[in-house]
Amino acid sequence: AIPDPRVVFIFPGQGWQWQGMGNTLLTSSAVFAEQMAECAAALSEFVDWDLLTVLNDPSVVDRVDVVQPACWAVMISLAAVWQAAGV
Repeated sequence: AIPDPRVVFIFPGQGWQWQGMGNTLLTSSAVFAEQMAECAAALSEFVDWDLLTVLNDPSVVDRVDVVQPACWAVMISLAAVWQAAGV
């Protein structure tokens, strides 16, 4: 292996999601909430549902058309939190 000081974020695919994922961070982390709002705005052009609403919808885990973009948004927002913390 070649030493490299850069950080790479690797996220899991579908299968780890649950109803309410990210809700605590939405209220406790301004960075997470801001990034989720940006993701919601970016998705709104392509979907007919609201990202922040579907996180509390129990059917979201069964709908691939919703869960994939929702998982993407949560992962992107988590990365923003880590970056803000210096990771």
